[in-house]
Amino acid sequence: MSYEQFVEQMEAKLRSSLDGGRSLGVRQVTKNNGKKRKGIVFSEPGINVSPTIYLEEYYERYKRGYSFEQLAAQIMCLYSHVRMGHSWEGEFVTKYANVRAKLIYQLINREKNRDLLAQVPYIPYLDLAIVFYVLVDMKEDDRIATMLVRNEHLGWWKVTREEIYEEACANTRRLLPEEFTTLYALLAGVEGEDISPDLDETKGYSMYILTNCIRNFGAAAVLYRDVLKNIGEYLKEDFYVLPSSIHEMIIVPDSSAPSWRETAMIVKEINETQVREEEVLSDIPYHYKRKEGRLRLPVWEMDRAES
Repeated sequence: MSYEQFVEQMEAKLRSSLDGGRSLGVRQVTKNNGKKRKGIVFSEPGINVSPTIYLEEYYERYKRGYSFEQLAAQIMCLYSHVRMGHSWEGEFVTKYANVRAKLIYQLINREKNRDLLAQVPYIPYLDLAIVFYVLVDMKEDDRIATMLVRNEHLGWWKVTREEIYEEACANTRRLLPEEFTTLYALLAGVEGEDISPDLDETKGYSMYILTNCIRNFGAAAVLYRDVLKNIGEYLKEDFYVLPSSIHEMIIVPDSSAPSWRETAMIVKEINETQVREEEVLSDIPYHYKRKEGRLRLPVWEMDRAES
């Protein structure tokens, strides 16, 4: 069965089980880096915000032997878990006072999102772009619902790009504080620690992870005030920042890292083999010099990124 046939039959299967005035439809969504995905969107009376449940993962499960009944039950279970229980947009979103405390930012690749960036306010950062969202909802299991801020929103709110950036700088760290831990601890499921000199139990590890508390769109934690400075003080040396995905950055001290070009090859290979296309952030490793107090691109990339 092809993927298109699977989507069509799953839509029919789910529709036959709906009750209480609920309905559903299939929607194609352009995700990060221009990746297009198909998903199920449910509708309920009185609710105008609903998550999109993407179907690629369920198609892979179908090919591994799961039945349509099992998969439909899994999708409905997920929907009941992530659905919003209240209406949100409408006139509410048109008033800046209602959303300013929920404005956050994320990092995406600038080149791969040129079409999107023509429609949204953004701030260039290295070879990346800082884009803005309204944090609509955050579940106990660390799932979040967001609304992308577009150019028309600035007109509604009568604010500038710089003003929403200032708000997002304050809100993002407050709502999604950073997590800094060793790669070993993350893979082992150990909770992260604060960046502080008393993190002695992790000394000796050569790779660290910087993300946020929900490990979702956590690469933007590199933007938090003094985070990189504090990491440098803890490591007591300069370090590389590898864009592992839009969700996290890998920190590698200079003493443990190969050359900049070899590091770039490693990042590119990981992105091509281990990271989903819509979760790729960049193929370029960055470097933090403690004396300069800023993140830098490789010399061969600087001119292109600034153009």
